[in-house]
Amino acid sequence: MSRSMLLPVWLMAAALTALPAQDWEDVQKTGDAAVAERYAQWAQAAIDDGRWSFAEEALERAADYAEVSSDLSYLLAFVRNHEHRPRRAVLEALRSAFAFNQWNSYSPAEARLLEAKTLIAIRSFEAALDVLRLAGESAREICLRALAYQGLNDSRGFIQTIKEALDRYPRSAMPVRIFFKYAANRIPGAGERELIAICLRRLPLLLEEDPELAFLAVPFIRDTEEARRLVAAYRASGEADIAALPAALNLGIIDETQALAELFQEPLLDKDLLETVWGLLRTVEDRRDFARNLSAFSGFITEDIDRDGYIESRTAYRNGSLLSYFYDADQDLLPELDVFFTAGLPARAELAIEDSGKDRSRVFLEWEQYPAVLSAELGEVKYIPRPGEFFFNPLQFRDLLGSALLYPEREFIPRISRRTLISFALTIEQPGREIPGSIERIEMNAGIPRLSREYLRNRLVAETEYLLGQPIIQRIDMDLDGRLETIRRYNRDLETWASSESDWDGDGIYEYGETYLDDLVIRSWDMDKDGIREYSETGVRN
Repeated sequence: MSRSMLLPVWLMAAALTALPAQDWEDVQKTGDAAVAERYAQWAQAAIDDGRWSFAEEALERAADYAEVSSDLSYLLAFVRNHEHRPRRAVLEALRSAFAFNQWNSYSPAEARLLEAKTLIAIRSFEAALDVLRLAGESAREICLRALAYQGLNDSRGFIQTIKEALDRYPRSAMPVRIFFKYAANRIPGAGERELIAICLRRLPLLLEEDPELAFLAVPFIRDTEEARRLVAAYRASGEADIAALPAALNLGIIDETQALAELFQEPLLDKDLLETVWGLLRTVEDRRDFARNLSAFSGFITEDIDRDGYIESRTAYRNGSLLSYFYDADQDLLPELDVFFTAGLPARAELAIEDSGKDRSRVFLEWEQYPAVLSAELGEVKYIPRPGEFFFNPLQFRDLLGSALLYPEREFIPRISRRTLISFALTIEQPGREIPGSIERIEMNAGIPRLSREYLRNRLVAETEYLLGQPIIQRIDMDLDGRLETIRRYNRDLETWASSESDWDGDGIYEYGETYLDDLVIRSWDMDKDGIREYSETGVRN
C-alpha cells in the first residue's frame, strides 16, 4: 500500500483522537447504531424467510448493541414469543427495549402490545391493563384490554370493552371472535344478547378475514339450516380446523364414522374436544369405535383448564402408551412438572424446587418403581434415599372416556424442597471439597451426616467422621499416593480445623503437625523421628 493511501487514514485517526470526549462518544454511538441497524435488518430478513432460529441467534449476538437500538431487543422478544421461549424471557427483552428507548424501524406501541399479550398469558391481568394505557389506540389494544378484563372475571368491564371495540372497529373480526368464545358457555344476559345480535349481523362481512367465525357463531344461530350452511361452506374451504368438527357432527353435515376418522388423524387433540365428541356419539358401536381409536392414539392431548387459549398440560402418547407429560400452572412456558415414561410407566421427572426463590432451580428425579424414588439431583448434588422409603406421586391415572388409554390427572402438584431431599437421603453425592475433580459421598442418618468419603477416579482420597452432624476428624491423601497420611481434627462447635498432622513417609510417625489458634498457626516438626515434635514456629494463618 502506498503512502498516499495511508495518509488519509492517519489523518482521520488523528482527527478522531483530537475530538472532545463527548464528541468521540457521539461518533461511537453513531457507528454502533449503524451496526445495530444491520443486525436488525439481518434478523428481519431471516424472520421473513422463516429462519426463526437463525434470527434468534443473530439477535442474541447483537446484545452488546441494545443500548443504541431498542429495535434489537423488541425483535428478540418477538422471536422468543414465536419460538415459545419462556415468557419471562420475552418480558426481559421488552424491558431492555423500553429501558434504552432508542427506536428506529419499530415503535414502543408495538412492543407494549406484545408485553400486554405476554402478561395476559401469565395471568398478570392488572399489569397488562397498566401497559395497555401506554400502547395507544388500536384494534389490538382494545381486544387485549377485553381479554385482561375477562381474565379478571370483570364481566362488566369485558362487555363494555367489547361494545366499544364493535363501535370503533366494525370491520375487525378480532372482537367478534373473542366475544363468541366468551359467550359460548354462558347464559347470555340482555347486554350480551344485544352484542350477539350485532356480531351475527356483521358475520357475513367478517368471514373473509376470519373464516373460523362460521363455526364459532353456531351456538348463537337459531336457524339450523343457516348454521349448517355456514359450517358446510367453511369445511368446503379445505382448511377446516378440527375444532369445527363437533358443530359439523351435531348439525348432521358428517356422520359418526367420518367424524371419528377426521378426529383421530389429528396428532394434536384437546381434551375438551374429545369429551365433546364423545358426548355427541349416539350409539354403543360408535362409542366402542371411539374407545378403540383412542386406546391406540399416537400424538398429544392438551388441556386448557381455564379456557383462556393457553394450555396448562400436554400428554404425549405412542400407540396408546404414555411417553411424557408436562404441567405449566402459571403458563410461563417453564413447566412446574415434566414427567417422562418408560413402557408407559413414570420413570423420570423434572420439577421446580420449592425453595428455589428467583433462581427457579429444578430437581431431576428418577423413580425405581413409581412412586418410590430411586434418586434426585439438584444442581451438582445427588440425593439417594433408602429403597422404598421416599414416595413422590404427583400424578394419578384413569382410563379416558371408556378407552384403555391412561390419562394423568393431578389434584395438586406436591413440591419438593432441599430439606425434603436431605431428610430422606441415605447417601448424598456431590463434587468433592478437598481434592479437585473428586466425588464426595456422604452417608446420612435421619437427615444428619454420619460419614463422608471422597473418591478420585474410584480411589479413596479423603474420609470424614461426624458427630451429631458436625465433622470431628478427617483423614486425607494430600499427595495422592494412595495413603490417607494426614489427619485433621475439627473444633466441636465450628466447622474449622483445630489441628492437623501428617505422616509423609508412611512409617507410622506423624512428623509434621499444625495447631490453629484464631488467626495463628503453630507448625511443629519431629526432626529425629522419635515421636516427639521438638521444633515449632508460630505464624499467621492463611
